Amino acid sequence: MKPKKRIIFTLLFSRGKFFLSRNFRLQSIGNLNWLQKNYNFNNVSYHIDELLILDVTRDKKDKQQFCEVVNQLSENIFVPLTVGGGISSLEDASLYFKFGADKVALNTSLFNNPSVVNEISKVYGRQCLIASLDVLRKDTQFFIYTDNGQKEVCTINEFFDRNDILDNVGELYINSINQDGTGNGLDMCLAKSVKEKSKIPFIMAGGIGKISDIRESLQNTYIEAVGIAHLLNFIGDSLKKSRILCRESGIRLATWPDLKV
Repeated sequence: MKPKKRIIFTLLFSRGKFFLSRNFRLQSIGNLNWLQKNYNFNNVSYHIDELLILDVTRDKKDKQQFCEVVNQLSENIFVPLTVGGGISSLEDASLYFKFGADKVALNTSLFNNPSVVNEISKVYGRQCLIASLDVLRKDTQFFIYTDNGQKEVCTINEFFDRNDILDNVGELYINSINQDGTGNGLDMCLAKSVKEKSKIPFIMAGGIGKISDIRESLQNTYIEAVGIAHLLNFIGDSLKKSRILCRESGIRLATWPDLKV
């Protein structure tokens, strides 16, 4: 039997606040108190499979402040938690694990310091490591960017030739810069390309804007998990409705206690 499909919610954090992103241009929406008060975020874990928190600060990151936010969120979230942003050493990863992370996500270090991938994998296991790839489509080609989408490093084909990295990660997080925050749906050509080039499980993100986008994406055979990050689109009971809709459509998802399907 094939693995159950997953819905992953992504939070973007920078300098004490959470942000929305559209094509990697950031818009501040509020701090942790705002999130807990206006979004009732403690209940979100009943309607998602995993939570991903990324520090997207574009200059010097305050890791201690970020870790304190991660720790507060993790206290009331029972689903697996992935944390990323600014990980350039084993010590950075260990700090995030200490403050509640179940997995860590690497982006820029995959290229600037690839040896750290092996170091983290040896200590914590490849299942705890996600390679996060920000991808920009230009005509018919896909290019990977690092440094919060600011630096082009290689084509996606070139990346998949780097077996030294792929052998030490458990999953990929593929985010379309073109579709990011648009609500126009996932880049299915990008998803299909990744599926054809890699046997590693991957989360497809960038473009999810409404309930039907989640269902339609997960109905594709080559989409095993979707990432959603447009917080304001899913205020209220939208996440709960999307999970119920997916299961009613025959999509295999984990069932949490308060869902009646």
